Amino acid sequence: MNPGEFAEVEGVIRAATDAILSQQRPDGHWVYELEADATIPAEYVLLVHYLAETPNLELERKIGVYLRRIQGAHGGWPLYHDGAFDISATVKAYFALKMTGDDINAPHMARAREALHARGGAIKANVLPASCWRCMARPVGTMCPPCRWS
Repeated sequence: MNPGEFAEVEGVIRAATDAILSQQRPDGHWVYELEADATIPAEYVLLVHYLAETPNLELERKIGVYLRRIQGAHGGWPLYHDGAFDISATVKAYFALKMTGDDINAPHMARAREALHARGGAIKANVLPASCWRCMARPVGTMCPPCRWS
């Protein structure tokens, strides 16, 4: 690296450091929004319904708003902000929205379904969603080992 490039890198590092330090609270800590991908809230919805618990409708409404907001331009859901389509996250988010009452013919649901079909369908999801969907057909309390939530 020549001296000019080194100075440029140092400038970028300094600017990044200054930006982070400018957000530090007086007592020395930082606060940033912590946001889960679609799978965490989707799995919560699925678990509540699987256990036949009375859902918190206001929380489900908020989860629905969140899931619809983070749906990618590709029609599905990613594992990180603006990430690539993830078939397993998409299956979970789609199913959770369906369970909370979203119309399967709504534009966001149709986009997700088209994106899933274009990539081989829900059968291509990883082992956790695939095995959990099979287990959800079983009576409460008889979940198969890969789906235990504890």
